[in-house]
Amino acid sequence: MAGNVTLTASMRTNLLQLQSTQAGIDKKQNILSTGNKINSALDGPTAFFAAKGLNQRAGDLSSLKDAMGQSISTIQAADKGLTSIDSLVDQAKGLTTAAYAALGNDAASIATRKSLASQFNTLKDQIDKLASDSGYQGKNLINGNGLSMDSTSASRAAVNTIVGVDNARVTNVISADTYAIRIKGDGSVEGKTADISTAENAHGLVGLKLSGTMSSTLGSFSDVQIEVRGANGRTRDFIVKDGDESRTISYFDNTQTIEAKLTQAATSTQPQISNVNIGGTIEEGDIFTITVEGQSFSYTATKGDVAVGQNAAKNVATNLKNSITSAIAGSGRLAGKDVASAAIGGSGTITLTGNTTAGVVREMTVTTGATNALTKKISESFASGTIVSFTVDRRLLEAANNQGNGISTIEKKVDLQIQVTNSNGAQITRDAMSDRGDGKLDGGEQSFNFDSGTVRLNVDAKTIKQAASSNCSANIVTKQISDANTSNDITVQLNERNTNSITVNAVNLSTSGQGLQMDAAQNGWMDRSDIDKAVAGLDHAKSTIRSASQNLSTNLNIITTRESFTKEFSDVLTEGASKLTLADQNEEGASLLMLQTRQQLGTIALSLANQSQQSILRLF
Repeated sequence: MAGNVTLTASMRTNLLQLQSTQAGIDKKQNILSTGNKINSALDGPTAFFAAKGLNQRAGDLSSLKDAMGQSISTIQAADKGLTSIDSLVDQAKGLTTAAYAALGNDAASIATRKSLASQFNTLKDQIDKLASDSGYQGKNLINGNGLSMDSTSASRAAVNTIVGVDNARVTNVISADTYAIRIKGDGSVEGKTADISTAENAHGLVGLKLSGTMSSTLGSFSDVQIEVRGANGRTRDFIVKDGDESRTISYFDNTQTIEAKLTQAATSTQPQISNVNIGGTIEEGDIFTITVEGQSFSYTATKGDVAVGQNAAKNVATNLKNSITSAIAGSGRLAGKDVASAAIGGSGTITLTGNTTAGVVREMTVTTGATNALTKKISESFASGTIVSFTVDRRLLEAANNQGNGISTIEKKVDLQIQVTNSNGAQITRDAMSDRGDGKLDGGEQSFNFDSGTVRLNVDAKTIKQAASSNCSANIVTKQISDANTSNDITVQLNERNTNSITVNAVNLSTSGQGLQMDAAQNGWMDRSDIDKAVAGLDHAKSTIRSASQNLSTNLNIITTRESFTKEFSDVLTEGASKLTLADQNEEGASLLMLQTRQQLGTIALSLANQSQQSILRLF
């Protein structure tokens, strides 16, 4: 064809070799730049797809490893909360130990236990908050599985309709149950025998008694307190308290007086006249004595003599005058003596007039004396319905080591009780007739602990008598209010085919009956048994926490081990894939150099092949 250039066979052979060498150089340069000897299926389909499969599996495992890491963080968050809860349980255990050390029934010990019980409840609330705050990315492994139980609102309302009862509920519900609540008793009041004996001995009291019937509108379970102030030979104040009510009675003031004064001396022509004046503050039981001509006449002031509006001095004087007058008349003790008559000469004054005999001075002897009351009767009534009565013996009072001073507390016992019976027939009674520390009914919250839960209700001391008089009763019922669920469980996939996984089940470390079974303090830890129940709840809580900790630890170790395995195995797969596709840089570099050398040699060979054509130029 015109215009075509015809190459010689040798030139064409050299040119083809140069093109092949250039292709080899391009391929080696691509391998060196990518680092892979297999960059596409065209480079080696078997190795390419084998390496791709290994890399895909390694990628899947890397994704699983990330999920495992998040699961590990979720477990670690739960473990932090669990550890803190365990610490709070230990603190609560310390409070129960302190409560055991303050088991006395004195006011200070009771106040200490109430304070410790309040602190216990604070720790319990913090445990629930800790459990609630231990979630991670929407999962909380220690805040329960959703199952919960409680009393029905209708049954709570039924109990709360009872007069004197409020805030009825069931806490620490472990299983469904029905509790029958009954209130009974006549409200009669009496005092604890041992306390009465102690008060009598301390203050010289006789016949101390608490009586009466609890008021249906102003009732009270409060202790009665008797305080005595003063000193021997001085006024004594008796302060009697029942709850917020107080009565103060002052006795033995020693201000009563009786004094004889000569107003006219006896002569042979006129009689002796002596006035006996009675005055001062006169109390029931004060003794007044007049001795005339060796004959003594005494009178003890009565309650009527000293009543409000009465002239006590005149009443005493009148009675003494009447005794003397009777002794003068007839064959009385003063008949024929030097005294002729006795008369009331003024308010609280007795005028004694002597006999006269012509030529004889007839003097009469008159002496007096007053003695403070030896006993005093006290009876005080309170709005609660309680009556406190006793007699004070002054000699015993003043003979006491403390001179009768000080404060005595008498535990009030009231015939009222609350009975709670569950569906299995177990019955718990809190009785206001019991001694403190032995299931005593009182005002405020009352707790009744059963295996299935704790019935709690607030008692209004002022009005509970109305419910007792009516023999009121009602039922409170507990049931399951929500089903268990797996919303907080976590499932961890352990291989890329999802044929191996582990599920970490959430546990309930709240203080509820479905969790730690750690109930709030009962009855202000008034009874030893209440503290015992708190200790039992703490022991159960410790056991539950220990089990949960072991479960979390086991699962954490498994997942951590699998995470390490997954990382290492992923590296193995990646390395295996690399062995199939990665190039040997040294070998490929040497090959490139060889090809470049071959290219240079090919160029020279082509040049030599072309010299035969160049020789024609020499002809011109």
